[in-house]
Amino acid sequence: MNKIPPHLLVAASGWASRFIVAATGLFTIRLLTQSLGSERYAVYSILGGLQGWFLLIDFGIGVSLQNHISERRARKEPYGEFISEAALLGAVLLAASTVLLYFIAPHFGSALLKEFPFLSPGEKRTDFFIVGLSAMTMAVGSMVYKIWYAEQKGYLANLVPAVASAISLLAVFLVSRSALVDKLFWSLVASFVPLAVFPVLGLVGKMAKCPKNCRALDPAVLGPLLKRALKFWGFAIMACGVLQIDYLIMSQFLKAPEIVVYNLASKVFNLVFFVYNAVLAAIWPICAEAVATSSWHVVQRYTRKYLVVGGGLIAFATVVFAISMPQLVRLLSPKEPVVVPVLFILLLGFYQMVRVWTDTFAMVLQSMSYLRPFWMFVPMQALLSAGLQLALVPSYGIYGVVVGLIGSFLLTVSWLLPLALQRHIKNVRRQQNI
Repeated sequence: MNKIPPHLLVAASGWASRFIVAATGLFTIRLLTQSLGSERYAVYSILGGLQGWFLLIDFGIGVSLQNHISERRARKEPYGEFISEAALLGAVLLAASTVLLYFIAPHFGSALLKEFPFLSPGEKRTDFFIVGLSAMTMAVGSMVYKIWYAEQKGYLANLVPAVASAISLLAVFLVSRSALVDKLFWSLVASFVPLAVFPVLGLVGKMAKCPKNCRALDPAVLGPLLKRALKFWGFAIMACGVLQIDYLIMSQFLKAPEIVVYNLASKVFNLVFFVYNAVLAAIWPICAEAVATSSWHVVQRYTRKYLVVGGGLIAFATVVFAISMPQLVRLLSPKEPVVVPVLFILLLGFYQMVRVWTDTFAMVLQSMSYLRPFWMFVPMQALLSAGLQLALVPSYGIYGVVVGLIGSFLLTVSWLLPLALQRHIKNVRRQQNI
C-alpha cells in the first residue's frame, strides 16, 4: 500500500464509492418512479435539481480551506486553526440561511411548482424548505470532504457519501412500502437528509480534534480564508448560472413526461461523470502542492493524462448507453412508459465530453487559486446558457436544454480556460527565471 501513489488510492476509493452511489441511485430512482408516479417524480426532479443553488451557502469556504491546508502541508506547517474557523463560520452561515429560507419558501415554492396544481401551496412550501435545508446543511458539512482531500485521505471523503447513499436508499425503500399519505415529502426527507447528516458529523469530529485555543473566530485566520473563499464563491455562483439553470427553465416550459426523460437520461450520464470527478478531486491537492513547489511539469503531465482518461470514459459510456438505454429505462421506471431517443443520448454524451475537457482545466486553475479567468469568462457563459435555453427550450424541449448548455461551453470556457492556463504558467515561469 505504501507504494501506491496517494492520488491513485483516493481515485480508486472514489470509483468504488461512485459504484455504490450509482447502484443505490439507480435503485432509488426505480423506487421513486414506482412509488410517486411521473407527476410527483417530476416535482422530485425539479426540487433535487435546485441543490446546486442551496450549496452556495458555504460561500466557497470549503474550497479555500482545502487549498490553504494543501499549502500548509507543503510547507510542513500546522493548519488546525483554519479547520476551526471554517467550521464555526459555516455554522453561523447555516443558521442565518435557514431563517432566510423559512421566509422565502412560500414564494419560491409556489413559483417553481406552478405547473403542478395537484400540490397545495403548503405542500409546495414544505417540500421546497426540506430540500433547501438538507442541501444547505450538506454544504456546510461537506467542508470535511475538502479537509480529507487536502490531507490526501480522500478515501474517507469517498466512503462517507457511499454509506449515506446506502442509508438513503433504505429510507426511500421504507417510505415506498409505507402507508404514508404524503409520500413525496417523506421521499424527499429520506433521499436528502442522510446525505446532509453524515458530513456534518464528520466535520464536528474533525473540529473536536483542533486545539482548544483555535475554537474562536480569529480575524487573522478568518481574513485569508474569506478573501480566497469569496473568489471561489463568485465563481460557484456563475457556474450555477451555467449548470443549474436547466431545471428552473424546464419547470416553466415543459410538462412532467419530458422532465422525467431529461432527468433519467441525465442521471445515468452523471453517474459516469461522477467517476471522473473522483479523479479530479483526487489530483486537485497533488496539483496544489506541485504549484506550491513550482513543479509545473507535474501539473502539465497530470492534465494531459487525465484528459485522455476522461474522454475515453465518456466515449465508451455513450456507446453503451445508446445501445442499452431502453433496458436501463425499463429497469429505472418499470411502471411509467418513458422513451429516451438515441439522438438525445448522443447529444448528452457530447455534452459530457465537453465537460471533461473544460472541468479538467478548471480544476488545475482552481488548484492554483488563479480565478481571474473564471471572473472574466464564466459570466459570459452564464448569460449565454440562460439565453440559449430560454430561446430553444419552448420550441425544442429537452434538446434545447442540452444544445444551450453545449453552446455556452464551446463559445467561451472550452477554449478560453486552456489558453488562460498556458499563459499563466508561462508568466509564472518567466517571473521565476528573472
